[in-house]
Amino acid sequence: MIVKLTKGELKIIQNMANEIWPICFKEMISESQITYMLNWMYNLKTLGDNFQKGHQFIVYKKGSKHLGFASFELRKSTNTVRLHKLYVDPSHHHKGTGQILLEFVINEGRNVKISKLDLFVNRTNPAVNFYQKLGFKSIESVDLEIGNGFFMNDYRMEVEI
Repeated sequence: MIVKLTKGELKIIQNMANEIWPICFKEMISESQITYMLNWMYNLKTLGDNFQKGHQFIVYKKGSKHLGFASFELRKSTNTVRLHKLYVDPSHHHKGTGQILLEFVINEGRNVKISKLDLFVNRTNPAVNFYQKLGFKSIESVDLEIGNGFFMNDYRMEVEI
């Protein structure tokens, strides 16, 4: 079941990120970059600021267990849904959880007549293949300096919805 979170529930996202990221990113970026990015992007102030800017946060629950989460923003001025985050508990990879979260986000965009979705994904992330199988195309390669000497080396990917 997909649940939309309120601002007061963002601790769920923080906790899930702190569990998922060290496992999923250990082969892509250093442990020190993982720690830096978690502290930067997943502190409650940043999450709350993003919520105030219009980011929506959802979790996929099975019983009382949170199996994955996503955040997205409906950008009507550019006719785009921006997927900011999509992460699934590694024990539930390849079981459809990510696709369920993504389909929910796509439907939210369609409901307000938005016709494309874009996202940024690390170029070495196996999720690149997941997105390509769903019709996403790589639009550009981006190297973004994020501080402390760290970079995000991403593809911006896009799909018509």
